[in-house]
Amino acid sequence: MFERYTEKARRVVFFARYEASRYGSPFIETEHILLGILREYPELTQLLPSGAADAIRKQIDDHTPVRQGVSTSVDLPLSNESKRVLAYGAEEAERLAHRHLGTEHLLLGLLREQRCFAAELLRERGLRLDQLREEFSKESVAYAGGRPVRSRVDEFTVTIHGTPRSADPIQERVRICRKVHWYWHKRPWKMQDTAIHRASGGVSFDLSLAADNENFDLQRGGWQKDRCFICEWVLFESATEPEHSIAYTNGRDWVCSECHDKFLQGPDYFSTSHPELT
Repeated sequence: MFERYTEKARRVVFFARYEASRYGSPFIETEHILLGILREYPELTQLLPSGAADAIRKQIDDHTPVRQGVSTSVDLPLSNESKRVLAYGAEEAERLAHRHLGTEHLLLGLLREQRCFAAELLRERGLRLDQLREEFSKESVAYAGGRPVRSRVDEFTVTIHGTPRSADPIQERVRICRKVHWYWHKRPWKMQDTAIHRASGGVSFDLSLAADNENFDLQRGGWQKDRCFICEWVLFESATEPEHSIAYTNGRDWVCSECHDKFLQGPDYFSTSHPELT
């Protein structure tokens, strides 16, 4: 089901499930997906009025009946509304001719489920489905130099980990990494237990936070593996395949060593090899 999802979109679903368990909900509801999007799609806060993220969480708190939290080890199903949101998200990705399903498509999916609580919260703050569709469509065409994105999917390839890959969507992810000027730290991949901030969903490897701070929950075995933000190379702890065990992180996302050296630190592949893509 999630094969086409970007890593951020997968984390939206992961944190939606976490929010549902924290609220003691028997289902993953649309408002939980919205909280996941707010965490993994910071661009959304630029589309909302100042302070809207905190106000949205407060409204969700006020709207949610007081229940005992559900263990994170319990498998929670999607509500019918949430299932439709994911299906709509896939349709929106197809509409925009995008090969992968990302957080922006899930946002459009929420707005298409017009009667759900999450859509009401977004509409109250001025977000409209047609306007966002047009905006995302303009961004795609502008990045493609005025040509439809799909027209150049097979024109250029890059070789990553010995495998030829379409330059789309690699160059878009590289552009995002460069645009926000993240600082990347190299570290071995060791997926242990993590501490998760209850309000923001932020992940920390400092387990003392969960022990000493009521704002954090301990998530045991929460991240067994992840994927490179740029090429989606699987990252996991391995003694026999060390190439999967070393990566760079900015404290939130991960980039494999090859993508870091090739795109973020090494020569600018897209400007030197394919200047038409820059």
